[in-house]
Amino acid sequence: MQTRRIRREAFGELVTMIDGEDGGPARVTARGELDIASSAAFGIELARLIAERGPDVVIDVSGLIFCDARGLAALVAADELARSHGGAVTLTGPRPQMAKILRLTGLDRRFAPARTPVRRGGAPGTPTP
Repeated sequence: MQTRRIRREAFGELVTMIDGEDGGPARVTARGELDIASSAAFGIELARLIAERGPDVVIDVSGLIFCDARGLAALVAADELARSHGGAVTLTGPRPQMAKILRLTGLDRRFAPARTPVRRGGAPGTPTP
């Protein structure tokens, strides 16, 4: 596991831990604050990760204590890059405040894990033909 600290002056930091060398999607754990002070470096890190390990990235955001519009923009930019290469960015574990922001902006649908379609009358998870 690789850990990177994206420092902020005087206010705290954003810490990312990258895993996923097992052939599956890259997994990133973000802790701290994703905001105007850290979003550019975080976005660069995600772009590098997509280029090196492939377009599917799962980001655990349960450790984020704050995310502003610039932080959301960095996540959207990473997702656009991933999608242009046939993948996607998935967010897991958002805290209630971030979940609300994602829901209000409609980004909850963009970053949600892929769901298997449910066939009417079939068991949940049964693929539709």
